[in-house]
Amino acid sequence: MQKLIAKNLYRRSLLSYLLWPFSQIYGSMLMLRRKMYPNYKIYRASCQIISVGNIVSGGSGKPPTTIWLAQKIAEMGRQVAVSHRGYKGEYENTEKLISTCEKVLACAPKAGDEAFLLANKLPGIPVVVGRNRTAAIKLLLATYPQLDCIILDDSFQHLAVAHDLDFLVFNSIGKVGNGFVLPAGILREFLSTAKLADYFVVNGKGKIPALDKFSVPQLQAEYKLDKITNTVGTSIAISQLKNRKIALLSAIGLPASFENTAKEAGLEFSYHLALPDHFDYAKNLNSVKNKLKDFDYIITTEKDYAKLQFIQHGLPLLVMETKFEIKGELKL
Repeated sequence: MQKLIAKNLYRRSLLSYLLWPFSQIYGSMLMLRRKMYPNYKIYRASCQIISVGNIVSGGSGKPPTTIWLAQKIAEMGRQVAVSHRGYKGEYENTEKLISTCEKVLACAPKAGDEAFLLANKLPGIPVVVGRNRTAAIKLLLATYPQLDCIILDDSFQHLAVAHDLDFLVFNSIGKVGNGFVLPAGILREFLSTAKLADYFVVNGKGKIPALDKFSVPQLQAEYKLDKITNTVGTSIAISQLKNRKIALLSAIGLPASFENTAKEAGLEFSYHLALPDHFDYAKNLNSVKNKLKDFDYIITTEKDYAKLQFIQHGLPLLVMETKFEIKGELKL
């Protein structure tokens, strides 16, 4: 499946050209939606709203960007909170605080894997989940009226709430694919919509030439290995993994990014079980275990471990913890 996607969505092919008329229809509908939305009631919060989103489907680095921004804003002495949809969590269709200034209140199955990761990486910063962002923001402000900033994760296409700043996140590996909108490419909207952003965050080494035509400031971001830990949090040196059979395990939007981080850290592995984003490990555990049964250690991402830690998985898991840094001139 990944080879099929790479062949037809990241590069122009016969199939992508056959699907191009449908992508034009879909993209035009989204453009019309943006033009029509000002005619409807748009909620404006009493605090600053920062949107972190993407225009490319798949992994671009939204959660680490959200985490980095929230930490920076908190370091400035400001009161910040985060709103996340809670995708595939039990609370997705309601509004629920999954963490407060004091503690995390929900597990990954209830909060959703990404939202749970945000809550764990942002101690002292409230996180709310819920598909209805207006209601989620109102819940945050009712609980914490002193908030002066709320970050909305994955919200560039969410138009019902007014944004004060829009960060559009890209990955230098996937770039903008073949430049076509879904289903012929990986773009969620026409690329021209990117001009509405206040900042581009380019995650990874290298540039994305397609973005140079926009007069939007570009910030460079990068993952680096922080440490590898076992399931009780003890650090494991890479030297301890020499001459062991190592596999990678991930269910993220852009598995190549995980591979690159591992390689750049000097980690040697012979197999990567790359599963679909937001994969349900609980329902498919036996299949996963069968594919990984011959390995001494399985190294996974923090996002994947957010789900796996609540399952009796029986896998020799190690977790790759990463640092994420954004560089460039930024005004919040």
